[in-house]
Amino acid sequence: MTLLLILACLSYSACSSSVAAFVSPSSISSSATSRHVKKVTAYTVTNSIQNNDRRLKSLRLNSDGNSAAEGNAADAIGGDLVTALARLDKKFLARQGGNKKIGEWTILDLKEEGEATPEIVYLLEPTSGAAPSCVIFFLGGAVLGQFPHISYSAFLERVATKMNASVVAIPYEVGLDHFGIAQGAVNRMKKAVIECEDSRGYPSNLPKYALGHSLGAKLHSIGIAATGIGEELSGVGFVSYNNFGFAETITMGRSFAKEMQAGGFGPGSNAAFDTLFDLAGMAVSAVGLEFTPSPSETEKIVKSKFDEKVLEKIRMFCFDDDDLDSTKSIVECFEGGGAPSVSNLPGTHLTPVFLKLGLDDLPDEAKGVASQVTGGFQNASFGNEETLDLLVEEVSDWMLGKGPNDRRPARKQIAGIIDAEMEE
Repeated sequence: MTLLLILACLSYSACSSSVAAFVSPSSISSSATSRHVKKVTAYTVTNSIQNNDRRLKSLRLNSDGNSAAEGNAADAIGGDLVTALARLDKKFLARQGGNKKIGEWTILDLKEEGEATPEIVYLLEPTSGAAPSCVIFFLGGAVLGQFPHISYSAFLERVATKMNASVVAIPYEVGLDHFGIAQGAVNRMKKAVIECEDSRGYPSNLPKYALGHSLGAKLHSIGIAATGIGEELSGVGFVSYNNFGFAETITMGRSFAKEMQAGGFGPGSNAAFDTLFDLAGMAVSAVGLEFTPSPSETEKIVKSKFDEKVLEKIRMFCFDDDDLDSTKSIVECFEGGGAPSVSNLPGTHLTPVFLKLGLDDLPDEAKGVASQVTGGFQNASFGNEETLDLLVEEVSDWMLGKGPNDRRPARKQIAGIIDAEMEE
């Protein structure tokens, strides 16, 4: 029984399938001058987007040399994973029509009157049924963040239970324009606040937190820097902050595959995976694709826009076996002055992701295929529940005002001290 095969079955069963300028400072609270969220006009300040579009058209990740399938950001980072999670999302949507239990995810469509495009967020309210003590706005990592109510459900449900919190998980599709994605996320945060206060009776002074994983942490930092909403947030949590370039981000697929193999979920050899991701990274580098803002631009933005008041609210969470973490470079931006606090934990870049699938979790059309290829599938899981629970405890302690801990094994703590002394 392997989760890799189950994800493959979910993919197989599918039928088919402008750098934005900084917006002017604005309030996340619904007590602002207008109860309506104003549309933010985006201005093209460089030709980076147009250049990326042209480069995407020239990029071919298929090996047969024809022009049938053009590579794009989402496909390069994890197209098959998107398809698999979409199949699980279909099952989730089917359940939405039945009787909902307290403490389950709810879909909120925040589009305003006259708007045609849905603006979806996922709301998780306290299992106790009581009024929430706070609201957490969550952004997940690349690919996984498109389906946060599935990929991060175990993590967010446990934090919500410990804190008696409501969680607003904001989905987004992978793209190169991180300015635009961050702007869209801030707009949905504002609309979600209005919806929860007007329709659900949340008090306007309810503490609000921003929590992001990987790329989601970067997106939150851009949104905070661009809008000034950090002043109204009680805390900002960055888990495995990822500020790598596009070619390097493709290695997230390699990391995901290797973690599955380490858990006994995939084939024994890494050679095929390594070759595939190396070639993809080389191809992307050759045509010059890059995120906007780039890694260096992001560091400049954070350094210039985060004042001491905001920095005091930030907690960064990093894992001892994570080659996709940019925490160190972000902290170094503030050398000589205030800097974010850092919690050190055992785990990997995907520690916040814990998936446990049973036969009932699969769409009907995938059940038969899953049973066939696995010889009678009953359940499978991905992730480490022990390290997940340590993360949940550390995040909850931070929200309660406690200082950072170093929960890494003693050997790795000592090694870190020696490395720091050698650098000096």
